[in-house]
Amino acid sequence: MSEQRHAGMGALPHDGGTAFRVWAPHADSVAVAGDFNEWDASAAPMESEGNGYWYADLPGAAVGHGYKFAIVNGDQELTRIDPYAR
Repeated sequence: MSEQRHAGMGALPHDGGTAFRVWAPHADSVAVAGDFNEWDASAAPMESEGNGYWYADLPGAAVGHGYKFAIVNGDQELTRIDPYAR
């Protein structure tokens, strides 16, 4: 795993885009939907890191883009703002 992966939570901008990390311990899947993918949750699925943490690195995402996390838990499909968003 890269150093970027352990750099923190929320949206983590870097030279090549933005990495996203969130804690969603009861989720079956998590994705990022935002301005950078026309709010299409299926375009940016996150990878489970274990212990409820989810991660994605999206080259098209940049500072200033709006986004939410799309969370699936059983039959529930929810969108949530990033609790670490500024």
